[in-house]
Amino acid sequence: MEFTPHFKRKRGNCKDFIKLAPFPPNSNGLRYQGVFNGLCVEVFNTEQNLIKTLHDNGCYGKGSNSRGGPISGESDESLLLGLEEACVLAYYLNILEIKDTSNKEIAWQAYVQAALEYDKEFVYKLAAYLYLKSKNWIIKSGIKFGGDFLIYKEGPRQFHASFLVLVHTSDVINHPHYVSKNLKGAQRVAETSDKDVLILRVNEQKDFDPALATPAALESLTIDETVIRRFNYTSFVQIKQK
Repeated sequence: MEFTPHFKRKRGNCKDFIKLAPFPPNSNGLRYQGVFNGLCVEVFNTEQNLIKTLHDNGCYGKGSNSRGGPISGESDESLLLGLEEACVLAYYLNILEIKDTSNKEIAWQAYVQAALEYDKEFVYKLAAYLYLKSKNWIIKSGIKFGGDFLIYKEGPRQFHASFLVLVHTSDVINHPHYVSKNLKGAQRVAETSDKDVLILRVNEQKDFDPALATPAALESLTIDETVIRRFNYTSFVQIKQK
């Protein structure tokens, strides 16, 4: 049976929503300014309301005072970027400048080291993030559903998430998601909100060291996809009868 992902559009006036670019504009060499606080990268508001532009074009981050994008209208609201999306914006797209709390710019290797202190799987999740982004998915955090990412067709405003994404490496023993009972629990959580579970297995070479990873070294990683969906015999028979 051919697999087709769920693309469930949200109700309301979202059909009239203007689809914006998947990446923020970078006219005249503009670079956003963010501060790495140990948990995420925080981009503060400006008179030009740049944080809303950054969020709307690709749905990056979430508002510090809002449920989704920075829409509270409060002057002190900032945009909170996840470690992976901030890394892509800063070191791949070159439209974000990340500084530490002492106002010093953070270079690639220093950022990777700091991110690994917070999340030892950061490099593998970054590779998975780049892989999903190359397929035009809109990517948000999946922590609310017990996963690593949620991925959307066009964005949370227009569609519900199609997949709950779990990232792991060949070292299955140290990945609790891949324990059968935990995987079954993740599947049940996903199914209650009409999502499928997508497992991305990141394969590395023997000499790969996450602490010394460079953008070029990440290109040596390969990723395998596995979709977990409970077999529905009734739907299968109906498809066959068409």
